[in-house]
Amino acid sequence: MPDDAAYELDAPDPGWDYEPSRAELFKQITFPAYTTDADGWLTYYNEAAADLWGYRPELGKTRWCGSWRIFTTDGAHLPLDQCPMAVALKEGRAVRGVQAVLERPDGTLIPFMPHPTPLRDASGAIVAGSNVLLPLTAQGRVPPPLDSSGDCWTEALPADLPDGLELDDLTGCLQRTLAAQADVEFGFQIDCERLEAWSASEAEKARIIRQLETKRKRQRFLLNKRLDQLQERAKRLMSREKAGEAAALRMMPESPGTIH
Repeated sequence: MPDDAAYELDAPDPGWDYEPSRAELFKQITFPAYTTDADGWLTYYNEAAADLWGYRPELGKTRWCGSWRIFTTDGAHLPLDQCPMAVALKEGRAVRGVQAVLERPDGTLIPFMPHPTPLRDASGAIVAGSNVLLPLTAQGRVPPPLDSSGDCWTEALPADLPDGLELDDLTGCLQRTLAAQADVEFGFQIDCERLEAWSASEAEKARIIRQLETKRKRQRFLLNKRLDQLQERAKRLMSREKAGEAAALRMMPESPGTIH
């Protein structure tokens, strides 16, 4: 090339080395997503996460996950300190292939798949965590809520009592139903105490309290209905047993020497 050839270099555009903040990156994610610090305290969540959870948890005061409650797919309650994000940060590994069910304050149950991942600095130390929550439905839309009145969520019983139950079976059903009633009241009390320590607006607190009271009323109605069914079935069984005993007595042979 000739020595006198002229070259003109274009200057880079302003901001060519701009690196978006973590919050800006997460705003581009359409699925529910949130981040925590290294100890699991929430530092950020997007609008999709708030919509999925059904309320807005407090940043810096909510740990591991923003879900009101979490259950396994078998219906067992999963403490938040044992949720997938807690496992990811405590064990220093990404958690994949796990499914769970979250409960909103109003009792709505939504199945989802979490993708918690520890975030590390240049030295390899965990400095934060991120999680994307995928509702288990096509196109990532929130699926229809599960029926929260079933036995696997409220410790109640199936909608209809099976035939052929004996009195001992009914007694066991009665005990489980009474235990479920106690669980409902205990859960409501725990939720109220949780809200007392919450520094959200009074309007938001009142909204969630109304949801909790509605859920409690619905659960109590279902359990009281089941108690009535159990008592009615027990009465029929006892009447049947008494009738059978009376018939057996009438059919007993008379002992010798009976005077007519």
